Amino acid sequence: MIRYPMLSSPVSSAALAGSAMGRQMLAHLIEKTKPVSQPTIALLDFDGIDIATGSFLREAVMGFRDFCRNAAGMIYPVVANANATIEEELAVYLRGRNDAIWACTVDVQGRIAVPHILGDLDTAQMSTIQLIGKHHPISAPELAKLRPDDKIGTTAWNNRLATLAAKGMLKEIRQGKTKLFSPVMEAF
Repeated sequence: MIRYPMLSSPVSSAALAGSAMGRQMLAHLIEKTKPVSQPTIALLDFDGIDIATGSFLREAVMGFRDFCRNAAGMIYPVVANANATIEEELAVYLRGRNDAIWACTVDVQGRIAVPHILGDLDTAQMSTIQLIGKHHPISAPELAKLRPDDKIGTTAWNNRLATLAAKGMLKEIRQGKTKLFSPVMEAF
């Protein structure tokens, strides 16, 4: 697990606002990110932050999530210790884009609690995460065999899993030619 305190950054402010500040934070996060060899949660710790605007969150949080999914494939950003106002701001932004990100609280010892999803997942995506939460790690062919009554083929399962992995909701691990998936957070 990696922890990025959003307060102790080049911006050092309890209010994080604007796309320029968000891009500055994104550059800082990317600079601090080292390659990892195993799936790793990156906690974006908002402890001590009073407010973060949608434009800041778009540039910093979602920009970092996209960087991690595209360039640093084994790192999974999770919003940590955000207050209700910040979570609401991020959730509104995400709902408008049919997107989602994991969130949680973390204590000073690094113990994660209250994992939850901010934003929107469609019904099929949410039921897929819940199913994988009970049967993980699991592959698309295994899901098709597990749920034959759903009449969803391996290709459709693969598409769902790829979409959820691209959003950073599922960890993807290769075992030979097979991809196995697990939830980033154990919420279900």
